[in-house]
Amino acid sequence: MRIVFWGSSDFSLPALETLAQEGWVCGVVTNPDKPYGRGMHELHKTPVKIWAESHHMCCLQPTKLKDEVFLHTLRSLEADLFVVVSYGRILPPEVLIIPPKGSINLHASLLPKYRGASPIQAALLNGDTETGNTIQYLSESLDCGDIILQSHVPIDPHDTYPSLAHTLAIDGAKLLREAILAIQEGKASRIPQDHNHATYAPIITREDGHVDFTTLSAEEIERRYRAYQPWPGIFATYHQGKHPLSVHFTAIEKDSQQGKPGTILQADKHALIVACKQHSLRLLKLKPAGKKEIDHRGFINGYRPCVGKPF
Repeated sequence: MRIVFWGSSDFSLPALETLAQEGWVCGVVTNPDKPYGRGMHELHKTPVKIWAESHHMCCLQPTKLKDEVFLHTLRSLEADLFVVVSYGRILPPEVLIIPPKGSINLHASLLPKYRGASPIQAALLNGDTETGNTIQYLSESLDCGDIILQSHVPIDPHDTYPSLAHTLAIDGAKLLREAILAIQEGKASRIPQDHNHATYAPIITREDGHVDFTTLSAEEIERRYRAYQPWPGIFATYHQGKHPLSVHFTAIEKDSQQGKPGTILQADKHALIVACKQHSLRLLKLKPAGKKEIDHRGFINGYRPCVGKPF
């Protein structure tokens, strides 16, 4: 079995390494390097490109997936199968028709639930106790392909995006290997998805991390805190003083106290607690915009929050 692997993020790596150990990978496709740093003179390579270079593997980085030179090079690899894991772009029909055994994708949800770009975050945001992985055949519509295999993965109450993504990536690599063996033997299932039960997990933006204590419960904010690590994090606007200040919350705990939503319930050496729509939150560590992270006592000393006032 000859496979071209398509991936970009850290989530891709366990699957890539598993397939490479089987001797299946004949090339990888990943996103182009991105400029970063002061003056944008440095280039950031994807984790998949770094892996490919260290393993002396053919690595393609097309800017346009319909480019004829890229398509010619892709065909020359003579792959039997394309495998897509967290690549970040939709493969066009011109690409999908190339491999004789088709193209498959590892998606970190139990499709048709949470189609789209952020299925792991969606599971955490919604307070799910279980999620999973799906191996599907790729189709021209996003995450609508026939299902080959699925696995169920429990969500720990303390899971954050990084911890749950790591668990799903390891599980997904094993499931992917199983699916490829079934394809190789001609025994792979093709189970159509029930589109009537589809839900979607859209691309996350920075503003998704903004929390309003007056409209969200402590439980809802805590879920956002777990889902949006490391980016965009959660933050609110602190209104005391002459100018509003954006403050990220880098460590929080739920508290059972009740009070007027959005107001400060406690601000002393023991705790900084803000009332939410339901219950409250202890703000353990905070990072004011443009400043270093500080604990609640440092914030109280520097910004003088007052009990009974809005945060």
